[in-house]
Amino acid sequence: MSDRAAALSALAERVADREGVVDAWTAKSFTDRLFVVEVPPERRLPEAVRETLHDHDLREADEVYEVEGAADADFAGDLADGRRYRFVDVQTRGDLQSYVVE
Repeated sequence: MSDRAAALSALAERVADREGVVDAWTAKSFTDRLFVVEVPPERRLPEAVRETLHDHDLREADEVYEVEGAADADFAGDLADGRRYRFVDVQTRGDLQSYVVE
């Protein structure tokens, strides 16, 4: 695991322990590392969490991917038991490898 991956995994653990957050983790999407945060239903991502993520070079996914028309650039959807927010690690954007097996 790279230093950056380890740092973001540790950050996910700290974010998951914050009030108003249900869970947080990192994931891979093709060549980018994602940072996902879930909050309880009917809640929004706490602004302090958003600021912490920005301080660690994590940006709203729809903004990074230039998705137009999104009201909240980080909102990934409602779940049965919460709401999901998605960020992209812009510090290492495009650095990961994806493989296609034929």
